[in-house]
Amino acid sequence: MTGTHVPSRRPRLEFAFLDGLRGLAALFVAVHHTYLFTGTTQDHEALPAVFEPLRYGQYAVTVFIVLSGFVLGLPLAPDRPALTRGWATFLKRRARRILPPYYAALAFFLLLIALVPQLRQVSGTAWDSKVPVTETGVVSHLLMLHNLGGDWKWQIDGPMWSVATEWQLYLVMPLVLLPVWRRFGAVAMVLLAVAAGWGIHVLFPRFDGAHFWFVADFAFGLVAARHVARARAVPRAGLLAVVAVVVVAVLFLLVPGHGLRDLWFTEVVVGAAVALVLLALAQQSVAGTRTPVHAVLQWRPLVWIGFWSYSLYLLHSPLLGLGNLLTLDRPWGVGTRFAVMLLVVLPLALAVSYGFHRLVERRFTTAHQARLRQGAPAAAVDVSETRSSLPS
Repeated sequence: MTGTHVPSRRPRLEFAFLDGLRGLAALFVAVHHTYLFTGTTQDHEALPAVFEPLRYGQYAVTVFIVLSGFVLGLPLAPDRPALTRGWATFLKRRARRILPPYYAALAFFLLLIALVPQLRQVSGTAWDSKVPVTETGVVSHLLMLHNLGGDWKWQIDGPMWSVATEWQLYLVMPLVLLPVWRRFGAVAMVLLAVAAGWGIHVLFPRFDGAHFWFVADFAFGLVAARHVARARAVPRAGLLAVVAVVVVAVLFLLVPGHGLRDLWFTEVVVGAAVALVLLALAQQSVAGTRTPVHAVLQWRPLVWIGFWSYSLYLLHSPLLGLGNLLTLDRPWGVGTRFAVMLLVVLPLALAVSYGFHRLVERRFTTAHQARLRQGAPAAAVDVSETRSSLPS
């Protein structure tokens, strides 16, 4: 025995509501695309006003980005905001988690488009933005750069643009955000993130399709997680979260359609509100307080969907597009068409997505997911193994 000291690993925090929120956001995105893929582009716009909130499903991506920052911020080194195993290991683990399912889904849909004639035709539906598939579009998807080009962004599988954006945020986190945070503090890091995202929007609007202002939402999640992990309670966090949610709701209600414009601003405001909600819920969980919001987000079916939400996110959109195209010649009214899409096509898309999870994604799941599938208690789970949230 040499007497060498082996430091014990510090306890990792784990919150069940995060997977529930991830599952809920993924379902909202899927229903949003069900709405968009109903009939022709004119048909879905003619749906009753009661379905108008479905137009805002894109904000679920904002939730995913904040969740990513929050989840990846929990296991940072306790004494300073730094990756405990270095940036190379961090990127390697992130790549192993999100890239194999991404490339498998990409190959699957390229094959499907080649085999199904309806998927190669212009039909006046939301699918028209996905084709034709070009050589540069395929290469840009392989390089995770398709979010930078207007023509590439929507090809093949629309939601994949945000996977590219999140991958780019993984590069920014260890190489820019954390060094600035260590040197100048959390406030400087957040201000830099906001300024960088909005600066790119002002100077290079052609890149707006990448939503680079998401770097601010990612930073919000990092800071919120840091407060929780270091037990630095924010006074009246619950009240602040409620006020933030009310402000967002009022903004959307008083300015109809504003949430579909000026995304460079609204998605940052929504991201700040989501970060405050996560902070409040996490602080309440640590204190042993269970609110009605916890009860909803920790509902087992939602948590279960959260486990395979990455597969759901990757696969649902083209499957919905295909289902719509195969039924487009039916003489249905817009209400009936939406009901068929929602009650028949969407469940089939979810079933295929779950099958993809079982066949492909599960081979690249983290220790976090594996242990939870085996029924390990949440307190024993190492958050450093937790997947990021888009919703990978």
